Amino acid sequence: MKKTHRVFAIVLIIMLAASLLYLSDSRKSIFTDKVGDMTLSGYDTGDGAAQQISKMNGIKDIPLEKAYSAVYSSNKGIMRIWVAEASDHNAASDAFNAMNSMLGGPSGNDEHGNSGDMGDMGSGNMDSNMDMMNLTKSVKLDIMEFEKPDVYVMKENNVINYYYFKMNYNRGRVYWIIFDSPDLDYQISIVKQAVMDIS
Repeated sequence: MKKTHRVFAIVLIIMLAASLLYLSDSRKSIFTDKVGDMTLSGYDTGDGAAQQISKMNGIKDIPLEKAYSAVYSSNKGIMRIWVAEASDHNAASDAFNAMNSMLGGPSGNDEHGNSGDMGDMGSGNMDSNMDMMNLTKSVKLDIMEFEKPDVYVMKENNVINYYYFKMNYNRGRVYWIIFDSPDLDYQISIVKQAVMDIS
């Protein structure tokens, strides 16, 4: 009888440990443990993230059903990500287009047009890092091999900000990323990885 109790206790402990690991992973939900060489060092999927988003200039106007925030770090710097999720992808798309237009980027009707006087900025012409440091309105980065999502960049409060929109059939998410790393080429390589890895 004692042997049965021990086996039962061991099985129960294993099940508890597995459920805690699952709960821990499900709380991260959209975030991966690593983006490039950066490691996830903190995240929030509740009220804390929603409060942060409510204070952010453009993204605060996205109709919010869920909010996420994360911090990634490496020896090259720290990256912060905020994600505003709306349950209706059409409302999210409209709000994103309005936000993008307000920030100086193209509206939804200008899909293939240039985002400003500087045109699209790709990783191929990142020799113009000074142009990025002087941005006053949003421009489209040409960093993805695939057409979507479009990634935009702008400078606000002396910080380079990246943002983009992803949607599926029932929801839309707006992503906002900032770095404290002065290396713009590094920033862009990590943003590209984030667009691909973070759902």
